[in-house]
This record gives sequence, C-alpha cells and structure tokens, in this order.
Amino acid sequence: MRHQNTAWPPSRPPPPPPAASENSLDSRVRAELVRIAYQDSLYGAPFAAGVALVLGYKMLGLFPSPVVLAWLAGVVAANTLRLFMRWRYLRRPVPPELAGRWARWFTIISALNGLSWGVGAWIFFAASPPAFRILVVLVLAGLTTGAGRLLVPILSANLAYFYLSIGPLMVRMLGTDELGSATLAAMCALYLGYMTVAARQQLGTLRHSVRLGYKNTALVEARGDEITRRKVVEAELRAATERAHAANHAKSEFLATMSHEIRTPMSGLIGMLRIVRESPLTAGQRENVETAASSADTLLDLLNDILDFSKIEAGHLELERIAFAPSPTIRSVVDLLRPRATAKGLEFVIELDSRLPAGLLGDPTRLRQVLLNLLGNAIKFTDRGRVALHVTRDLLVTDAAQLTFAVSDSGIGLDADASSRLFRAFTQADSTMSRCFGGTGLGLAISQKLTEAMGGRITVQSEPGRGSVFQFTMRLPFVTAEQAARLSATDGGTRFVAPALRGRLLVVEDDRVNQRVIDHFLKQMGLELSLVGDGFEAVQAATASAWDAVLMDCQLPGLDGMEATRRIRAKLAGRPLPIIALTANASAQDRTACLAAGMDDYLTKPIRVELLAATLQKWLPAAVPDATPPAASCSPTPLSAPILSG
Repeated sequence: MRHQNTAWPPSRPPPPPPAASENSLDSRVRAELVRIAYQDSLYGAPFAAGVALVLGYKMLGLFPSPVVLAWLAGVVAANTLRLFMRWRYLRRPVPPELAGRWARWFTIISALNGLSWGVGAWIFFAASPPAFRILVVLVLAGLTTGAGRLLVPILSANLAYFYLSIGPLMVRMLGTDELGSATLAAMCALYLGYMTVAARQQLGTLRHSVRLGYKNTALVEARGDEITRRKVVEAELRAATERAHAANHAKSEFLATMSHEIRTPMSGLIGMLRIVRESPLTAGQRENVETAASSADTLLDLLNDILDFSKIEAGHLELERIAFAPSPTIRSVVDLLRPRATAKGLEFVIELDSRLPAGLLGDPTRLRQVLLNLLGNAIKFTDRGRVALHVTRDLLVTDAAQLTFAVSDSGIGLDADASSRLFRAFTQADSTMSRCFGGTGLGLAISQKLTEAMGGRITVQSEPGRGSVFQFTMRLPFVTAEQAARLSATDGGTRFVAPALRGRLLVVEDDRVNQRVIDHFLKQMGLELSLVGDGFEAVQAATASAWDAVLMDCQLPGLDGMEATRRIRAKLAGRPLPIIALTANASAQDRTACLAAGMDDYLTKPIRVELLAATLQKWLPAAVPDATPPAASCSPTPLSAPILSG
C-alpha cells in the first residue's frame, strides 16, 4: 500500500528520557498518523468533487434540479471543509499532545463526506433506471475503495466514511420489493465487513511502519555518523568562538565608554572634595566632607573593580600586598554604611575580636570592597531588625592570622535554589529583585572572585523570611615590627603633603572642573602651568615654547590626545619632552596604546594627588630649598579665559 508524503519524522526532537520513551514513541506515532491523514486528504477531495459533478450532471434529467443541486452543494461543501481543515493543520507545526483533537476533527469531516454520498445514494438509487443504479453502486464502490487507502491512518474516520456512505444504500435496497435487492444488500454488508477488516490490518501495518521509522531514526541519531557529528561540533565551536569574541568585544567597548564617561565627572568630584577638605571648616562640615570623600573613594574602588571584571574572569587579577591595620579598615566600611542602616531604623552591630593584630599584609581595598558588598546587601534586603558584622581571629600561628568575617541580617532570606544561583555574574536570587531593590547582580560574583583570590570562599546560610549569614575566611601574614610601628604612628590619618617641585607644565584638558582640580594640585607643588582645551592647541603650544612636561588628556575635541602626541613628537624631532597621559580610559589596552603613541607615562582619572605627585617626581626636579613658589601661573591661557569643556 502506498501513501503520499509519509517520510518520518517530520521533525526530530531530542530523545526522551528512558522511563518515558515508550509513551513518547506512541505519542509521536499517533501524531505522525494524523499528519499523514491530513497530508493525503488533498488527493481525495478534488477527485470526489469531480465525481459528484459528473454524477449530478447525469441525474439532472431524472430528478428535479433543486434536489440535485442541493446534493451537489452538500458534497462540495464537505470537501471544501476537508481542504480548509487540511490548510489549518499544515500551516504550522502541531504538538503531539494536540494530535487527538485534530484526529477527532478529521473523523467528523470524513463522516460528513460519507454522509453526503450516503444521501446521494438514498436519493438516486430507488427512482433511477437500472443502468443508473449500477452507476451509483460503482461510484460508491470506487469512492470507498479509494477512501480506504487515504483514510487508513485514522480508523474512526475510515469506518465513519464507509458506513455513512454505504449504509443508506443498504437500507434503500432492503426497502424495495425488486428481485435481488436483498442479495445486493447482503453483498453490501459483506463489503463493509471486508473493508472494516482491511482497514484495521492496513492501519496496523502503517502504524508498525511508522514506529519502525522512528526507532530507525533514533538508532541512527544515537550512533550517528562520526564525520557529520564532527563537522556539526566544529561548526558549533566556531560559531560559539565567534559569538564569544563578539560578546567580549562588545563588552570591552561598553566598559571603555563607561570608563571614560564615569571617570571624567568622578575626577572632578574627588578633586573638588579634596580641595574643600584642605580649606578651613567647622567640625560638622569636616565630618560631612570626609563622609562624602570616603563615599567617592569607595565608588571609585567599585567602579575600578567592575570595569576590571573581564580581567577577573580571565584570571589576571593582581592583589596588592601592603601593610594595613585591619580594625580601622573594617570600621571605615561600617562608618560609611551606618547612615544607610540608621535611615531604615535598623540595629547596626559590629563585633571585632580583641585579638585582631595591629597590622597585616594584604589588599585592604579588595577587603573593603567585599565587606561593602556584603554589608550593603544585608542593609538593602532587611526592612527591620538588625545587621551585624562579626570578625574573629581563628588560627594562632607564628607568621599569619586567620580571620573569619560573618555578615548576618534579619532580612528576606533565600531558599536553597536561590542560594545556588547567588554567585553567578549578572544574576539575582529572583528576577523581581532588580525591580524591587535595584542592582546588577554583579557584586556577589566579584566578591566571590576576590575572596577566592585571597585564599578564601564566601558561603551562605539562609532561610526565607529568617535572614541570611554570609561568611568568608582570610589568612594574612603579619607585618614586620617596623611596619606595625609606622601603622600605629600614622593611624591611617596622616594627610598627604605635596612635594615641592620645579618646572613649567603644559596641561591639555577639556573639562572645566578637571582643569580647576589639576590647577590647584600643581600650584600646591609650586609648578607653573598653562592650560589648553583641545589637541590642536596642544600641538601648537607644545612646539612654540619650552616645557618641562606635558599632561595630556586622551579624549579631546578636534584632535585626540594620542594623535596630538604623535604630531608633537614629529615636530620636536627627537628633542626630549615627557608627555604623561591623563585619561579616563583605564584598560591595559589603553595604556599600551598611549605608550605606543609616544607618551612616557600614564595616569588615570579620577586623579589621585598622591599618584600625580609620585609620577611628576619621576620627571621633574625638586624645588630649591627655601625657594618661594610662584604665586600665579605664567600661562598664556589663564584659567579665567574661556576654556573648552567636554
């Protein structure tokens, strides 16, 4: 037996789990039988409509036209409905679980088609001449035989078509008194019985064939052709690599842009706060300014770490190993966050082990960042109750101290599933948290990486509605006695004293606030300076006068700093002039690009006056002792003149 378009499977979903494989196979077989039935219905409908038109034409002379035309309309309508439902089925993939519904519709449509022919047989058989009766019988025999082949996939549709088309003819035969009518009715009954048995057998054969086809396909897919699979894997790897490169490039572009856009105003903010701190202030004003400055420094630290997240992922994170006092470092974090906890009415507790050493070797900036993130999250997700930080010294050895940090809260808590996702980058415990509480979902991922780099790991214990406890451990070496004495003497509060330097500087900077900050810092060091606001002015000024050094911003209007540096080097023709990059672009690639363009050193914004002074000390001589620094700039472009801002 031949069926149209019976290739299987029409789609190849992944193999189901072994426990459900047989049920899944039965479901797919049923769905494929329904697909075959709808697919093949295209061939029966036009043929049946054509036969109906021929038969109706022949019957027009024997029966009233309205009767014949009404019957023809019914046959055509039933076949049109069959084609319409076929179109509805095939216009989009049908899930296997909906196959039963479409099978029922197919049965109803087949029954309507069979009934239309049964009504025609009832009308035309009794009042027709013998020759036309034979024509009616032959037409029904041909139609049911052909339909038997096309309706095999759905047994209920097959039987409904047979019995509704032949049944009325049998009843009509039995209702006549003509000789042989009963015999013809019996033959029709035998024909229906034979077609029923044949339909069942054909369906069993087709179902077995479809099942074998699916099993064959599953077997081939399971074993696979090694060459094809290798090509697919290689293509997927290439595509994944290309996507990873594209994503990494997009991330780098984004970070570079955000670095510049955020660092430029941050530079002005931190610089102006430093200037205010050095002015006469009341005790209350100084406390407010110190808090603002500490917040700005913390924001800068967080910004630096977020922008360097790609470096952390790549395993290129470098930790400082400097002497620091753990207690003041920890207390500075708590003091920074205490106003936020107080504003929410929370009890904010800090408990430090009395055995904490006076000094340790490590990275206080990274430690501050981890504590800021954990305590900040605890305050964010706690509406009432308390937030506590407990720091204990666990291990007593001769050369190191093991510290355990525990941050506890009485906040919303987490379930086990949320806890397992907590340290993934750009992920929060719940998708609604970013809407309710804000945040990028990046802080805990960075904190985990930093903690691991420092030899520890963050763990979490939490229950929904009962708060959370985040804990991590660090083992840090002790400082030397000399370093401990220095830490004790400074207590972290010694102010920076600007060195006295000598020289004339050309400062290329387009941002007005940053110009004021740089002007203040350089004049504190006793330096003369001239300010210009774009790259073209920088090239002209650098080659028109003698300078001891140039501070060059990279992002400038008209001509960027790197191209300006190249032109200055070309015009100076080898004459030495230190050019120091002063830029908000802070990646390793930016540093390499600046040095390749001819710059001698590299500083990033926001400007830290300590680093600025240390860098200038490498390139400029110290001032003569007891020399009076100049009171004003000899700049041809004074600060009060119009300056380009960027």
